[in-house]
Amino acid sequence: MASRATVEIEAEPDQKAQEPDASLDFEIRSIGRSLPRTDAPEGWVKKVNRAREGRVWVGYFHVWEGTLDGRRIRRKKEKTLGPATKPRHEALEELSEYIAEHTGKLAKQGEAITTFAELWKAYRAVKSGQWSKKTRENLKCMFAKHVLPQIGNQRIRELTLTPLQLLLNGLANARFSKSAVGQIRTYLRSCLEYAVDEDLMPKNPARKLVMPKVRKKPCERFLSVDEFRALLSHASPREHLILRILAVCGLRPAEVLVLRVEDFEGSQLRIDEALKERQAGEDRIGDTKSDESDSFVPVPPDLAREIEVWIGHPHRQDPRAFLFPSSSGTPFSVANYLSRHLKPLAELAGVPNVTHQAFRRTSSTYIQSFATVKDMQRHLRHTDPHTTLRHYAKVIPESLRTAVAALDARMTGAPAPE
Repeated sequence: MASRATVEIEAEPDQKAQEPDASLDFEIRSIGRSLPRTDAPEGWVKKVNRAREGRVWVGYFHVWEGTLDGRRIRRKKEKTLGPATKPRHEALEELSEYIAEHTGKLAKQGEAITTFAELWKAYRAVKSGQWSKKTRENLKCMFAKHVLPQIGNQRIRELTLTPLQLLLNGLANARFSKSAVGQIRTYLRSCLEYAVDEDLMPKNPARKLVMPKVRKKPCERFLSVDEFRALLSHASPREHLILRILAVCGLRPAEVLVLRVEDFEGSQLRIDEALKERQAGEDRIGDTKSDESDSFVPVPPDLAREIEVWIGHPHRQDPRAFLFPSSSGTPFSVANYLSRHLKPLAELAGVPNVTHQAFRRTSSTYIQSFATVKDMQRHLRHTDPHTTLRHYAKVIPESLRTAVAALDARMTGAPAPE
């Protein structure tokens, strides 16, 4: 039965009391149905056992959504938040940020924005819909590690140019890359301009923020042919195949480590997934770096035969299985594979300063002798401003197939194409 309540109206002390015509009678439950619905609740978290990930934090929240017939229905949403070893408050914070991105609203509606951390949270909620997934991941990580610890607790109305410029200068002196420092500068200015537009502060203190001189020089390391062949001569079958794909096909490490059996199509590899180092659970494997990266790369005949032999192993019959899984059947992380497998191999072969980027740079350096500029852009799947290249990015011309086969022969000593 619905709870009922009666409200008596009482006059002010200095006014003559008037008897109401009748008691105001209403149902408490009916009030609840008429109150505004919260579209962005804070949600809750709990630990859940998953078959593949093990014990993880899972966040839940409800959202109200409109239907085609104009009704409003409540749907339950969930988000995997990573291993259950992390503290509960961190899982709650991640859920709050996800709700903000999912709904475009702050989880705590109506809270006052006074500090830069609160402003950044609101700014991300508003702008994240315009950013790519990679941009969202990069900004979340960079600001959480390098910006919010410095100025997150400062009141935005008291924020001046000086601490912002000192922040950028410190990043430059710490040998951060020019692109990283520039990106932080750009989004600091944009975030504070948003605060001005929302009347949260009178003027933008980052308006005259200047780019400091960055001391870190970009790495230009690539391997000589002798160094690459030395690595191959000491490599196990798995590392031998991965090295060839990295240096000959020009793949990024985050793409190689999530290749599946079904991605090999005889004369080409399909690239449509990439490893997301900063994500966990189902989000650990996501989209490639750009639309142009989602494509096909040619595989020279000798390398194709080596892949066929590798796939012929009884443990690799599932089309959805990873080509190079860890012992648990999941992809290696990029950093772990470099430190635990490639670095020891390089030390054994006497090859110094081996990085993942060195292999892609090696590929681009030597293929210049066999390919046109257009084919090189297709080979590395870089963003190309020309409409023609964008429309035909997934078409592999015969000239590029010949160039990659010639590159493989140069790098590995495989039979040269006829």
